[in-house]
Amino acid sequence: MKRLALLLWGMGITVGMSGCGALNASVAVTPHRHHAKSTATHHITHQASPPGSAFVPSTTVQWLRLPLRTVFSQPTMIGGMAANDNGLVLQVESYTLNQNAVRGTDHVVPWNPKSQVLGIPSASSGISSTPTPVYQLLPGATSNSPPRLMNGKSSAAISWPTQISTYQSGQNPASTPFQFDNRVIGQSGQWIWVALKGPDRANWDFPSGVWGFRHWDRLVALNVATGQYRIFSLPRSYSETLTYPLWSQPPAFATAATHVYIGIGSWIGTFPANPLLAEKILYRGSPSSSLTTARIHRALTLINQNAWQSVDADAAFWNCYVMKDSSRQACPAGDAMPFSSALSQSPTYFNHGDVGFSLIWASLLPMPHEDAKQRTIAMQYLNQALKASLLYDWIGNPSSQAIRHQYPDGPPYALPGYYRKNGMYWAKT
Repeated sequence: MKRLALLLWGMGITVGMSGCGALNASVAVTPHRHHAKSTATHHITHQASPPGSAFVPSTTVQWLRLPLRTVFSQPTMIGGMAANDNGLVLQVESYTLNQNAVRGTDHVVPWNPKSQVLGIPSASSGISSTPTPVYQLLPGATSNSPPRLMNGKSSAAISWPTQISTYQSGQNPASTPFQFDNRVIGQSGQWIWVALKGPDRANWDFPSGVWGFRHWDRLVALNVATGQYRIFSLPRSYSETLTYPLWSQPPAFATAATHVYIGIGSWIGTFPANPLLAEKILYRGSPSSSLTTARIHRALTLINQNAWQSVDADAAFWNCYVMKDSSRQACPAGDAMPFSSALSQSPTYFNHGDVGFSLIWASLLPMPHEDAKQRTIAMQYLNQALKASLLYDWIGNPSSQAIRHQYPDGPPYALPGYYRKNGMYWAKT
């Protein structure tokens, strides 16, 4: 199992233009509301599970949230699964945040599907996972064309259904861009199981960025002999530390007897091996911690701080560097630019469109309506500051005189909390 170390500063990832699938989904407060309807024989409905019930009928899809964070006292996700005589063995990865890197530690944890009890974890890795499926999903000729379904080195007998939208990323690392967005994760008989990402864009106006800001959103079971398919939704995890690992690690897969098991985040899904038998979906253990006051306060504070840091940095850049005015604020000597750690002047944002995992988490965390309204206002301020950044002009005209010549009428952009007068930004009282 690979170890993940995502260094967020100075990362040399090529950013390209993205192609978007025709999926338009919204962030849901719980998985019960975030769902996709099947376009095959049956329709999937979400129902509450009986309290304390561990029995899963063969026609039921059940998602069970495991108490992994309680066990490991760290943000934790399922990275792999394998079946054995006693049930399943889980490859569990716990993550810590060290400066600007997220680092993982591997553990092996037994899990019994019948009793739904976790065993004693051991600090090791390399479980014997399910064999790699024969089928692969490869990019289409263009970002808007459907992918190619391949059986080994020859074309499979079935084409990818045009009704199922896929996303072909240009933001992901250039070595394997498509594999971070669409992945055949397993096979049960003639059914292949494919994890897809979505929605095609987040619900705010940031650039799509390094990773495209997309989550593993849908699970497609496709019969390669008949062309039948089922579409299921994948539950969402809202963990600040796990934002990047959850994007790069596709859902885990294992099959045993009449069931297929899918692992994503802290969730395990139990499916009938023949997905056409699935009649309803149950969710057990849905976390309530996503809506705690402390998490909402931290999310709103992060966005507000980033917004006003960027606003103040842009005002200081114009007043200090462009206009050479140091009468109202501290400015560096000579022709130096004022230092700022604001997002609008961050190298990773400027070069790669990367806003960092904390802001992404804060922008997507489910919130009550009134808190969401405050977040919308803060996001508008932040976007206004990012669009007003003059660093792009500095790259093209690397001198204060050239920028003044480009904007002879004074500051070209309005900034929240400032007004423009006599060619300068003035803070509102």
